[in-house]
Amino acid sequence: MDRPSSSLESRRAERALAENRRAEKSSMKTRIWTGVIGLPLLIFILYTGGFILVVGVSILAFVGTMEYTRAINKMIRPKMNVVLMIILTVMLMVTIKLDYYFLMPVLLVAFIIIFCYEILSGNAGIERGSATLMGLIYVPIMFGHLFLFETVNKGPYYMWLIFVIAFTTDTAAYFIGKSIGNRKIAPLISPKKTIAGSVGGVVVAALCTILYGTILSSYFSFVLPWYLYLIVGVFGSIAGQCGDLTASMIKRKAKIKDFGTILPGHGGILDRFDSILFIIPLIYIFAKLTIGIA
Repeated sequence: MDRPSSSLESRRAERALAENRRAEKSSMKTRIWTGVIGLPLLIFILYTGGFILVVGVSILAFVGTMEYTRAINKMIRPKMNVVLMIILTVMLMVTIKLDYYFLMPVLLVAFIIIFCYEILSGNAGIERGSATLMGLIYVPIMFGHLFLFETVNKGPYYMWLIFVIAFTTDTAAYFIGKSIGNRKIAPLISPKKTIAGSVGGVVVAALCTILYGTILSSYFSFVLPWYLYLIVGVFGSIAGQCGDLTASMIKRKAKIKDFGTILPGHGGILDRFDSILFIIPLIYIFAKLTIGIA
């Protein structure tokens, strides 16, 4: 009597597996098409710079801030104030664009405003205020650092480095982890990410960063020692993966699959730029430290 039941369960498992494979293929096609459309647009924004860069980065920051706010509001009560987040996001983005050296004082003012609002609204906890402050650092301040590369000598070369590290890390970690990855790196946060994928992502990102530096020195007269590219490639890749896991941490706590749906196959802005956000300030620091060498 057990054999027919076992056979039926086996067929159901095979059908479920086949459906999952079809869904993965469909999702991959959607991701590819989004990339085909989105990558040229990203290249245009970064290459053009100026007003176009300001508009593009501002849109990313505002959409990302709304995604973050929606996710956090699924976890906490009372909910974050969307209007307050928008006002503070504008205040910080404008400060970064006009005078970066005022960012810390303005962030402190934002901190004061947030907790004055918490006190006046009768909220006895610090959870909402802390989440609001984290959101301002996590999204608009991180994104806003892209403005600063226009103030650095040969800044675009450094800015492209962000995306070289992020994209090569993501791609290598995905395929290496899927091929040979067994041990999970953070099973409670992101069950699919493996140690092999993580290490592979760091190695490939470091090599591609050195290759990027070789291209710059050969064709664009932008010369830095290869070991500096190695160092920034390794630390940039690690930072990017931490950014990815941070986003996963928020989504898991909020019990959502994606932050949004604006990018078909990828999810929201924060789903696609999660690793990039953590790499941006790191590369800006690298640019400031090496500005006299290149």
